[in-house]
Amino acid sequence: MIKRVLLVVFILLTSCAKETTVSFQRTVPTYIESNTSEKYHGKEIIDVFRPLENLKDSTVLNWYKKEATYAQSILQNISGRELLQTKTNDTSIEITQLTFTNDNHYYYLKKTTSENHAKLYCKYQLEGEEVLIFDPETYENQSKNNYYINYFNPSWNNTKIVISLSKDDEEISEMIILDTKTKKKYSQTIQNVWPSALGGVRWLSDDSGFFYEYIPEINRDADDYLKNVQTILYKLGTNPNNRIVYFSKANNPEIKMNSADFPEVIVQNQNDKYLFSNVSGASAYYEYYYTEYDNLYNTKIEWKPLFKQEDKIPFFYVDQDDLYFLTAHEASNFKICKTSLKNPDVRSAEVLVAENPDATITDFVVTKQGLFFVKTKNGVSSKLYKWVEGTIEEISIPKPAGAIYLIAKGPTFSDLWIEISGWTTNEVRYRYNAEKNTFIEENIYPKTTKKNYDDIVVEEVEVRSHDGELIPLSLIYHKNIQKNKNNHVLMRGYGTYGISLSPEVNSMMMQWIDKGGIYAVAHVRGGGEKGDTWHKAGFKKTKPNTWKDFIACTEYLIAENYTNPKKIAAWSSSAGGILIGRAITERPDLYAAAIVRVGKLNTLRSENTPNGLNGIKEYGTVKNATEFESLLEMDAYHHIKDNTNYPALLLTAGMNDTRVPIWQPGKFAARMIKANASNRPVIFNVNFKSGHGFDASAEKRREESQDILSFAFWQTGHEDFTLK
Repeated sequence: MIKRVLLVVFILLTSCAKETTVSFQRTVPTYIESNTSEKYHGKEIIDVFRPLENLKDSTVLNWYKKEATYAQSILQNISGRELLQTKTNDTSIEITQLTFTNDNHYYYLKKTTSENHAKLYCKYQLEGEEVLIFDPETYENQSKNNYYINYFNPSWNNTKIVISLSKDDEEISEMIILDTKTKKKYSQTIQNVWPSALGGVRWLSDDSGFFYEYIPEINRDADDYLKNVQTILYKLGTNPNNRIVYFSKANNPEIKMNSADFPEVIVQNQNDKYLFSNVSGASAYYEYYYTEYDNLYNTKIEWKPLFKQEDKIPFFYVDQDDLYFLTAHEASNFKICKTSLKNPDVRSAEVLVAENPDATITDFVVTKQGLFFVKTKNGVSSKLYKWVEGTIEEISIPKPAGAIYLIAKGPTFSDLWIEISGWTTNEVRYRYNAEKNTFIEENIYPKTTKKNYDDIVVEEVEVRSHDGELIPLSLIYHKNIQKNKNNHVLMRGYGTYGISLSPEVNSMMMQWIDKGGIYAVAHVRGGGEKGDTWHKAGFKKTKPNTWKDFIACTEYLIAENYTNPKKIAAWSSSAGGILIGRAITERPDLYAAAIVRVGKLNTLRSENTPNGLNGIKEYGTVKNATEFESLLEMDAYHHIKDNTNYPALLLTAGMNDTRVPIWQPGKFAARMIKANASNRPVIFNVNFKSGHGFDASAEKRREESQDILSFAFWQTGHEDFTLK
């Protein structure tokens, strides 16, 4: 069967010089089809491509492999792709995961353009000598697998550091411990961990050990995969297999948890008087509990309730007995409050910073100099403020900011850093001197190139959606662009979990603009751009607003003569697959192409994915009749109609994905191949050595960027991008 696919591809690529004569019509083999049907609350649902969920079936795996072969034969033969390769390689040194210690050591990952792995480095103060702490290529298991550092955390006193290593983008990792002075590795390796996603490592105040989350089952084929996670108290030098379970469903039956929840124990500052615990998952808000730190080694911890999920508190800070917290309870745009941990009452807490109806509080920190916070309007324009003893003042920042992120050591330190980013502003970090009210730019590594973005125009507009709601839309393009209905548009959206698409410079956007395109970002409901209400307006029953907002923004671009449907490519990833999938199944006439990387496209079967039970909090459950209807409505797979002209489609998937299994986009791809009446390609690019993308190598990221851009340009008719 593989030989047959290759022959078809060869003929497709060599038989004719003009693209218009190439046929992309394909069929799907009968062995991946079935007559599977299920009844949900009296409604029968037919699931033709259910066999694709069986990843133990060799014939099913063979289909995925053939799709990967077909995808590569197309993507690698788009002319102009090699120009994008040159552009993506033309980057400066990459610094990520900058971490400060209390004694002014800077830890960070650094990768040069010639390296595929980031290495861990350290400096004492900004001017200090750069010291290599750990190179993953020297890791003893590197010869067997391709390992990358995906997380690290130095201890409070900077005597030890935990380093997490992931192979082949699996995310599930193993952790090692180094002595920071001698660089000597402890003999113990801790397995079955996911610190980059599950709360990381929280050191004890005396550096003698730490809390982390242990995953009992990491076999993706097992029923208990990612379930019954435990918080472990690990003491340095002990056998990691002799686990001290500190907080879990089995260990703490008095606290309501289900098998899919992620229990965590938190030590926020070195000298805190309290320990905190939560029951987390795929939600913006969690249940929290607390106890005195002195109870650390008690045989049984009495966890006292601190606040509930309904209190809508995304994060907080502690200063002695005071709890400072951000909340959306009765304040959709958030407010900052304070209560005492001696007798906490978050519902009757003192309001320090009241809700602003026009801007959302997106960040805050507490330092010795006061409380600093950020207000952001429409998710794209941010300002910095300071609160001291009831007085609020705006702090002038060095340049306008689309987004501001705050970094501080804690309430007993004066240190404060801000990171500023924008659509045409590379992320810049400044250290703030509160006494002089001045900012000093602070970069770990000197910038080798500073691109001039003076020729780039940013338009922030609001578009009226189907129900009259105004949707923020960001448009970024070269100043020479004319509204001639003929511009190539790459349109992005997300709209899930209350996550905002904040302004930032990224290579994909800039390369699109460099080639004469318009980059559009629709800040649809389901995101967090306009606060908690904005999130809930694209949530479960109201989820249709997410893709209808996107459609409204698309129609605006056409009506205002920026472009036309033959020039628009829509793209997103992960949960953004719901948005793109439903936009093109509801209005296929609006788009020339759609790109979904590792996307959720079959929500009705979400609970059958490895992390699916956690997703109930955001999407709902089929066990509830009302939520079943919502899940069906947002299910793109079940909205594909036979003999319909759909746009060109590029889907990606990773076999090691812990969040979205390959059959989610796989079923969508198969259904689209069978139903699509247009002569547009349906490409399903499966990578058998990758995951969700968070821990992907630099090379894989470059290749994926090339795939997306070249495919989008090709399908929107750019003259530099054609099928060879």
